Amino acid sequence: MATYRAEIKVTSDGSYFPVTVEAGASYTAKETIEHIYNPITIKNLRQVSSSSGSSGDSGLDAGSSIGIIGLIAVGWLFVTFPQYILMLILGAFGTYCGQALSDQTLEEYTQREDDRGHKRAAFVLALALIGGGFGFVQGTNFQKEWNTPDTPTEVKQK
Repeated sequence: MATYRAEIKVTSDGSYFPVTVEAGASYTAKETIEHIYNPITIKNLRQVSSSSGSSGDSGLDAGSSIGIIGLIAVGWLFVTFPQYILMLILGAFGTYCGQALSDQTLEEYTQREDDRGHKRAAFVLALALIGGGFGFVQGTNFQKEWNTPDTPTEVKQK
């Protein structure tokens, strides 16, 4: 069953008001409205939603397919370039923390007319650099760990 909405007028000098009914088809919705309200006119009868599972469509829609492709692409990027991804993420996190702790954004600093706020801006940029550098080092370590073979190599002794 689906939900249908319409605008009806029940008296000749009255105005239209909206009604909502549950019905299997539009003609059934119209009959239900006529039976309950006995309107003079019905206009703009439309289906606004359908109950879940009634259509029998169990496939993927375009939005979920794009989402799955996007997740696969992000996973591939992270496995291929972990140092750059972590550098961006931790650099942005450092910038966010610096701006929150210093109570000054970089935009506010660049728009200042006076000669103040240099220490706060330097603090924000330092946290961004520290976070980005830490992310780059850790991403490089992850990549080296993933690329090393799991089997031990034999060492020949003399």
